[in-house]
Amino acid sequence: MRNSVTIRLLVFAFSTAWLGACSTPEPGDPIPQNELTVANTAVNEQAFLVFGHEVGDLELWKSVHADLSVLRDDFGITDSYIMQGAEEDSVVWMISAAPSRQAAHEFMVNPNLARIMNTEGVEGEVYRSILAPGYVNTLNADDFPLRIIVQHSVRDFDAWKRVFDGHVASRERAGVVDLFVSHPVDDPGDVHMMFGVFDVDKASQYMGSATLRAAMRLSGVTGEPRAYFVLKAD
Repeated sequence: MRNSVTIRLLVFAFSTAWLGACSTPEPGDPIPQNELTVANTAVNEQAFLVFGHEVGDLELWKSVHADLSVLRDDFGITDSYIMQGAEEDSVVWMISAAPSRQAAHEFMVNPNLARIMNTEGVEGEVYRSILAPGYVNTLNADDFPLRIIVQHSVRDFDAWKRVFDGHVASRERAGVVDLFVSHPVDDPGDVHMMFGVFDVDKASQYMGSATLRAAMRLSGVTGEPRAYFVLKAD
């Protein structure tokens, strides 16, 4: 059984070489035109639950996860994004909406959740957090089956967000669009982001660029970002 540190790295570890190995989306995938898509629309949900873990059998996990809907309904939890590792489909990533922070917390600590996760074949210790409502843009995330999930620390979330929003054009030129931005309810200095990818080669170059490093310094990013490429789960 892997420890929590290993799980965390599996969920967030970034590799530019691995990124370059991803296949480019097929022609016809949506590419934003003209209008910049800043993720600055506050979502209606009161909180989000985020889970990341490994599973022994992805198909078994999907089947049992569907059966978990009864428990989710009891707490008003709804799936927003379900994803799997782009190459390692044993890594599952979920972001779910909750009607309140209390409902999110009670769902997370419910003993039935632990029992069902064991039935799902979850391996190792789960990464989990309760996120603040956060921000989205006007695009449909389902139009971007390939995505990047990123987490990093910042000195000041509001100051970081202003600089982050100001660099939206450079991200879109690099083949990525903002889909979701938030932070844990008790730690605004721990930023969670999800991006849609429409040009893998450009995104790969941008992730290792001096432009991105400079923007991160200006926005107050502290420490190294952790990122993982995921696919929308079938």
